[in-house]
Amino acid sequence: MQITLIGAIVALLAWFVLTFVSPVGLGLIHILLAAGVVLLIRWWALRPASPA
Repeated sequence: MQITLIGAIVALLAWFVLTFVSPVGLGLIHILLAAGVVLLIRWWALRPASPA
């Protein structure tokens, strides 16, 4: 499951850089935002349950 978290962080960082540091002007860049959020939610939902 760590690969999901790493993928989410990479996608969100790439989105941030392409949006704010070097503005590209394409709306397709926001697919990285959607992918990053989906991967982050997937990681959160599938993480191992903590012992009670």
